[in-house]
Amino acid sequence: MLTWINEKAKWIIVIFAAGIAVGLLAMDRVPNQGHSYPVGVVNDKKISYAEFDSRIKNIVQNQYQGQHLEDEQYTQLRSDVFRSFVRQILLGEQYEKAELQASVAELESEFARNPDAVRSRLVQEAQGRLYAIQQQATSQEDLMQRSQAYIASLPKFLTDSTFNKEDYEAWLKTPEAFKWGVMLQLEEDIKSNTIPVRQLQALVGASVHATSLEANWSVDRRMTDYDVKVAVANGADFAVEDNAVDSVMVAGYFNAHRDSFFVTKDMAKFAYAYLPVEATAGDDARIREYAMTLYYQLTDSSATTSFEDMARISSEDPGSAENGGTLEREAGRGLYVPEFEKAALALDSGAISEPVRSQYGYHLIKSYGKSKDSTGAELAKVGHILLVVNASSETIDSLEAVLNTIKSAVDAGKSFADAAKEQGVESKVSNWLSRGEDIEGMGYLKGLSAYAWPNENLPPEASKVSPVMKSNKWVAIAEKVGDLKAGDRSLDLYFNSIKANLLRGKSAAAAEAYLNSVAEKVKAVNPEDSTTAVEKVSVEAKTTSVDGYVPGFGYSNANFAKAVKNAKVGEWTSAIATENGAVMLKVESKKAPEEEALKAAVKNEVANAGSYVGASLFNDYISNLEAGTPVVNNLDLFYRD
Repeated sequence: MLTWINEKAKWIIVIFAAGIAVGLLAMDRVPNQGHSYPVGVVNDKKISYAEFDSRIKNIVQNQYQGQHLEDEQYTQLRSDVFRSFVRQILLGEQYEKAELQASVAELESEFARNPDAVRSRLVQEAQGRLYAIQQQATSQEDLMQRSQAYIASLPKFLTDSTFNKEDYEAWLKTPEAFKWGVMLQLEEDIKSNTIPVRQLQALVGASVHATSLEANWSVDRRMTDYDVKVAVANGADFAVEDNAVDSVMVAGYFNAHRDSFFVTKDMAKFAYAYLPVEATAGDDARIREYAMTLYYQLTDSSATTSFEDMARISSEDPGSAENGGTLEREAGRGLYVPEFEKAALALDSGAISEPVRSQYGYHLIKSYGKSKDSTGAELAKVGHILLVVNASSETIDSLEAVLNTIKSAVDAGKSFADAAKEQGVESKVSNWLSRGEDIEGMGYLKGLSAYAWPNENLPPEASKVSPVMKSNKWVAIAEKVGDLKAGDRSLDLYFNSIKANLLRGKSAAAAEAYLNSVAEKVKAVNPEDSTTAVEKVSVEAKTTSVDGYVPGFGYSNANFAKAVKNAKVGEWTSAIATENGAVMLKVESKKAPEEEALKAAVKNEVANAGSYVGASLFNDYISNLEAGTPVVNNLDLFYRD
């Protein structure tokens, strides 16, 4: 590996220098974030970059523990953390406004009811203290003495193999309990968040009182069973031509229901051109050359680097690299691609193969010996170093050059489509997208949101076309060709969904007309006798409730509830149009719940409905609070998403 680096050193220096230059150019467009701008502002309260970045790092360290995160994952994480800060500020304002605060009794109760949460934090702090003792110890004897003394000072419930709740609760009442840093942190969190949010939830849901009359109606409706026959004419069998609904009909429906078609968040539409990021023959040759360099180094009798060490450094197979390249399962079982297994089985014990090409890249394989399974088939215990064949920086640069040519042509006055066509590059127009959404089929494109919704504190871009954006599979540029603001009403945004809905309605109407036309035949159908079947109609016997599944209606369908309520037992209804086609219904019998079961269910409903509805109201309350609060989001001043 060192030989290869020496040979390629000048290119590494050039690439590194170019990276620094690009980074500095990018920084020219970014304000002095650390001093001039907060990450966000909510009702004049600022979210500092230091606090935001600290929370991000803690989450990455504690939840992901060294895992590699893709750009898209980081973007989503930052978005989630930003929202958590917004909620924290909004909730804090509500606590203050309603004068909500935790009492001493509530704090004591919270600690007493959550011993596991307390113990886990205490254990973490104790482990940290023991590590510090280890670092400070002057000898093994000093370490043992100090460690044993510290462990002896710990509360008994923490060191006993069996948790004693009485010991724990007694410890909570001593001054020593709150000499622990984690206890002070936990107390602050409970005081400032856990208990106030519970109090606010109770306040929001205070008006929710489920009455026994309401519960009785709801439970009786839910527990009543119906034996029914259902005849279904599926709308798919009556599909109408796409031109049965034209743009005039769609516009008419939109104008008649304008308030149903609000734009809920800022959106944009893009013309975009893209090229696949694929390795070239030259890239393949370069990786093979590097693989051969490793092979010569590993098979050199004077080499000091072992195969296992090289695998840990160089292999791009995360599943085996940390184990020195060793694979858990033997070759010869058909678990690996044929070219890999053939090469692995051909090696003598201790031998290393020349580079072997597979769909995954180039493998250097080392044999650790052969064996045979119970059938006599030969197996080989092996390790490998995998070098993936990716597009090189030179290849990607050439793709970017093509896209930048298109960009220059658009800025010079050509249409986006014509400029792309001149370069032999396909261009398309996206659907409407909001911040954070991906162009269909492209995956995450870093920089799309920052281009479409630039921060007002940044200087405007010189070009109306985006910079080159990248994903693992594509390089792309885009031009924003449409813009919608939250609160607008948009025919274009909803055009396809309106048209699809109107087409379904026409199909359902056709199914309804057909079902009515064959109604007498349907009534004579016996579901168990196929000779009585009616073309394009399925008839099924079913026992269900209004909350259950009914063919043609689906689950918990309001149309079904209305139909069985109005239907006479023993008689067929006329055809009923549904979202899926049309249905005829016959109620054979109706079975009410037993009185004792009904009483028990009503009692449970009264007990639980308040808390359930209260929780639902609280979630709506918080969502509406967020939606109704202007928030300044400066994430794109700090991160190029």
